[in-house]
Amino acid sequence: MQTVTISLPEKTYRRLQYASEIAGKPIHDLAAQSVAENLPPLLDMIPARYRGDLRRMEKLSDDKLWAIARSRVDEKSQRRHQRLLKKNSAGTLTQDERKALIELRLAADGIMLRKAYAFLLLKLRGYRLPSLHELESGA
Repeated sequence: MQTVTISLPEKTYRRLQYASEIAGKPIHDLAAQSVAENLPPLLDMIPARYRGDLRRMEKLSDDKLWAIARSRVDEKSQRRHQRLLKKNSAGTLTQDERKALIELRLAADGIMLRKAYAFLLLKLRGYRLPSLHELESGA
C-alpha cells in the first residue's frame, strides 16, 4: 500500500465526503476506489496481439485518436459477417467460411478495442466523451 497526499477543491471534497457517508465507507477507501475505477487498464490485461498497437496509440495526436474513436467496420465486411453468421446459425458454413467468420470477428474485436482505448485516452486527456445517443446518431 502506498500513501499519496492530494489537494482537492472544497466542492470535490464535500462530494467525496457525502459519497463516503452514503456508501458507509471511510473516505480514504472511497477515494482509493474512485481513483482505481478511473485509471486505464494495464496493457498486460489485454491480449498480447493488441498490446503493441494500443501502446502506439498512446503517442498519437488527439485528432488521430478522435478518428480512431469514430471509425467503423466497413459495410462490406459487416454484410459478409452477417451472411456468415446466418449460415452458421443454419449449420451450413464451409470450413473456409468458418475461418473467414473467425477472421471477421477478430478484426471487428480489434476495431472495437482500439475505439474503446482511443476514447479512454481522450478522456484521460480531458475531453468530454459523446453520450450513447450522440454516438448512435453520429452527432
